[in-house]
Amino acid sequence: MIFYRKISKTGQITLPKEICTNLNLIEGEYLFIYKYKNSIIIQKHHDNTTLNQCIFRNGKISIPAELRKLTGITQNTLLKIKINRCNEKIIILPEKDRHLR
Repeated sequence: MIFYRKISKTGQITLPKEICTNLNLIEGEYLFIYKYKNSIIIQKHHDNTTLNQCIFRNGKISIPAELRKLTGITQNTLLKIKINRCNEKIIILPEKDRHLR
């Protein structure tokens, strides 16, 4: 499953309902968020509890400004969102050559 989204002015991204359902995301739940290579990873559980966390609210999460900067994500960047069911991860990849208009 691959989805494409755009980030809001405030750094929020709406997660596709299919991903929320597959990972059993719960309103108000804290999720770990971190950079891995050129992507952003979101997970419910992680061994390193010192990682950044974001809250899942109204079907959205906020990507911290430092992660947006490190990965080159702007409001115009098209984001590819996919799920890794084995590890229960959401993978967000900026599509460098493609932008939403």
